[in-house]
Amino acid sequence: MYLADTLSRASMKETGGDDPEMLNVVHSVSKLLPMSESRFKQFQKATEEDKELQMLFEYFKKGWPEKKVVQKNLLPYYKVKNDLYCIDGLVFLNDKIIVPTILRQDMLMLIHEAHLGITKCKSRARELMYWPGISRDIENLINKCSICEKFQKSQTKEPLENHELPSRPFQRIGIDIMYLNNTDYLVIIDYYSKWIEISKIDNKSSGEIICKLEVVFARFGIPETIICDNVPFNSYQFRNFGKEWDIEIVFISPHHSQSNGMVEKAVGISKAVFKKAFEDNRRPAIGLLEYRNTPISGLGLSPAQLMFNRRLRTKLPISNKLLNPELFKDVNIKLLRRQQTQKHYYNRSSKILTELKPGDKIVVQNVKTKIWEPAVVLSKTKTPRSYKIKTLYGRVLVRNRKFLRLSKVNHKSYNDSVLDTLPDVTQVVSTPPQNVMSTNSQTSISTRSGRNINRPNHLKDYVCY
Repeated sequence: MYLADTLSRASMKETGGDDPEMLNVVHSVSKLLPMSESRFKQFQKATEEDKELQMLFEYFKKGWPEKKVVQKNLLPYYKVKNDLYCIDGLVFLNDKIIVPTILRQDMLMLIHEAHLGITKCKSRARELMYWPGISRDIENLINKCSICEKFQKSQTKEPLENHELPSRPFQRIGIDIMYLNNTDYLVIIDYYSKWIEISKIDNKSSGEIICKLEVVFARFGIPETIICDNVPFNSYQFRNFGKEWDIEIVFISPHHSQSNGMVEKAVGISKAVFKKAFEDNRRPAIGLLEYRNTPISGLGLSPAQLMFNRRLRTKLPISNKLLNPELFKDVNIKLLRRQQTQKHYYNRSSKILTELKPGDKIVVQNVKTKIWEPAVVLSKTKTPRSYKIKTLYGRVLVRNRKFLRLSKVNHKSYNDSVLDTLPDVTQVVSTPPQNVMSTNSQTSISTRSGRNINRPNHLKDYVCY
C-alpha cells in the first residue's frame, strides 16, 4: 500500500487559461455558422471590405444616430437595429448572417442550386441569411433562369369568351371527329338547340366529310357558320366547299379544343351513349333519341323542342297533347341567362393574360412534352387569343395565348437577326395545286441542314401548323 504524502494532496494554483468571453464568442460563431474555416475567413474578409457593413460596425461602437442622419442605403438596417449584433468580424440579424455585397450573387446561386420555386427559395433564404432586397434578388434570379422557364407549369385558364348566341336553330354548328372502337364518326352539334347528329365515316378525307355534311344540310338547312379544328378540316377542298355553299368556316387554335367547347362536349356525350349501347348489345339510336328528347339543364326545354318546337315520340308512353307543336317564349333570354351562369362559374378560377405584340420574346409550350421553348411573336390572327409565332428553329406556328408566355431569359441565339435568316419550315397552302410538279414543289420542305422533306400525299390539301 502506498501512502500519499502531504505534498501530493496540495492543489495546484490555476494558471492563466483562455478568456471566457472569447470562448463564448468562438462557441457562438461555431453554433451559428457550421462552415469550413476557409469559407468562414472568406466571409470575414468580405465583411471587412464591405463599406456598408463597416458603417454598421461604426454605429455599433459609437451608437446609432437619428434616422434622418442615417445614409439611405443603411435605412433598412435602421428598422432592425435592435436585433443586429457583431461577432468576430461578422454581422448578424438575430441568428441570420448578413451577407456582404460581394458574396450575395454566390449565395443566390446556392439558394437556387436545386431550382426550387420562388416561394421555397425565399423561405429557405429567410431562415439563414439577410441583406436588403434579398426577396427581390431571388425573384429576379429565378425569373431569368432558363432551366426553370423550360419546365414551368401550364398557365392558368383565361376567362371564358362565349360565342355569340345564335338566334335560331342550325344557324351555327360545330363539327369534330370522334374515334371509338376503331371507327371514325363525324359529330355535328347545333349551337342553338344542342341537337347532335352523328355519321359514321369510312375515312377522314375532305370528300368523305363533305358528303356526310351535305346529307345533314339537306335535312336541316345550310348553316351560316361552321366551327371546327384545323385537322382534318383545314384543306383547300373543304374551304372551297364552304365558299360554294356560302358558309363561313372558323378554325380554332391548334391544340386548344376549349375554343370549341360545345363540340367537345358533344363528342363526350356521343361517346358515352355509344359505349353504353355497345356494352348493352343495343344500337345507339335509342340513346340519341332519348338525349334529343331530354330537357337541357337550366333551360327546361329539350333539343327537339328547340329544333322543331315539339317533343319526339319514343318508347315511353306520352299523351297526344304533349306531342303537339307549341311556341316557346323567351327562349333566347333563357339561353343567354344559362350561358352567363356557366361563364360566371368558369371564370372564378381564371386569369386574364396580357396581350402580346409582334416582336415579343416568348416561350411556347410543347403540347406533347409540356416543355417551354423559345419563340418570337409574328402577328395576331383573326381567331381570338391566337398568335402566329416563329420558333428558334424557323417553324411558323399558330398557338392560343394559353400556350405562350413572355420570356425574361436572354437566350444566346435569341435575336432578330438569327430569326430573320431562318427558313420557314411550315408552308401555308392558300391555292390549289395546278399540276403534279407544282404540288411537289409546294409540299417540299427544307430543313436547316438542307435536307428536303416531302409532305405525304394524304396531307397535300391541308394547311399544317
